[in-house]
Amino acid sequence: MKHTKGEFLRIIIISLIIVSSIAFILGCTIEQGNVLVIQNNKTGTSTEFYLPENEFSLGYIHSVMKTPAEEFFYINKNNEIVLDKTVYKSLGVGLPFLPSEGSLTVEDGEFILYMNRSFKELSMVISPIPKHWLKIGDTTYPMMDILKEENCFIKIYARDKNIIKNFFNFSSDILDNNY
Repeated sequence: MKHTKGEFLRIIIISLIIVSSIAFILGCTIEQGNVLVIQNNKTGTSTEFYLPENEFSLGYIHSVMKTPAEEFFYINKNNEIVLDKTVYKSLGVGLPFLPSEGSLTVEDGEFILYMNRSFKELSMVISPIPKHWLKIGDTTYPMMDILKEENCFIKIYARDKNIIKNFFNFSSDILDNNY
């Protein structure tokens, strides 16, 4: 039985798809990973972000000093959010400076307050004025883009979730998503 060029091409394409799919599936593993959950307390909706390094930061423009401030967190083994340090561009009203608040240093013109405070969750009001943002790795997410509404009361917490990982360094949730 002779195949036409079109049939032969179709067989090759289908074979490539099958082989690629098998290679992808064999290269995948399901691992437990941390996700950061940002929950809108008014609507009950939430958005989850995979934390490949178990680290993230929250930033804002300080209301009095009009300079950026960024708080750096990591997730510990109990899924607690640990405030590791806060970086300020200036000192002034409303910014911590007392020794009891942590260890303050100046590095490259920035004020860095090192601390070690654990939280089960963070509660905040997000408004467009201080330009709140979430940063994971090299990616910055404006909070207003995540929440889609002004003056939003939110809760931030971490939880474990099954994550599909593969040798292509691609990660994806295998459970529900609200992205």
